[in-house]
Amino acid sequence: MGSQVPVWIPIVVALLGLAGVILTQVLSGRRETRRMTEEAAREERRWQREREARTHETRAEAYARLMGALEAFDGVLFQARALREAGKQLDEHQLAEVREVRSEAQHALGPVVLHAPEAVRQLVSAATLPRMRLAAMLLDPDDEGTRMRPAWDAGQRGYRVMRARMRADLGFDAEPVEELSGGQPTVVSSSSESTSDPADTTSLPPSTL
Repeated sequence: MGSQVPVWIPIVVALLGLAGVILTQVLSGRRETRRMTEEAAREERRWQREREARTHETRAEAYARLMGALEAFDGVLFQARALREAGKQLDEHQLAEVREVRSEAQHALGPVVLHAPEAVRQLVSAATLPRMRLAAMLLDPDDEGTRMRPAWDAGQRGYRVMRARMRADLGFDAEPVEELSGGQPTVVSSSSESTSDPADTTSLPPSTL
């Protein structure tokens, strides 16, 4: 009689083959899982970069709009304050101009409050409220004008600090921010704009006083 193959050998061979198939599937599954994880991470990084780019663009637009509105506000306030301090009253056209630039500044606040980080939002009031108070004084014919200059100075200080923080938030060069003495709002200074009165160093029309 010829030699017979033991029954257990085919079984072992079959089990080894099955184990090989299972191991191959496990390793393949792990590679696929790792590939999908890496792909998902790359996709998340891509979306993160796009979100950051959109956020940066949105903030830049909001900041530019508010700065432009405040610069226009200052141009009107400066001329109107000079007239009132010279003992003159504003005519209807000038009063309407004050109201218009005040409204534009108010409308420019929303996007900044919505999109800016908290460090910037906290500075917006210091830049805008003194201007609003000054506008209210200019619109009041009975106001004596004694508080106009302090309101103007406070608004200029607040604006410079806010502007510096906004530029820094966007990654631009900005004036260094220093604390004012006596618990006053922070102020920024630079060699190109420093004067004895930091409140007067912003984009202003030439003095008529």
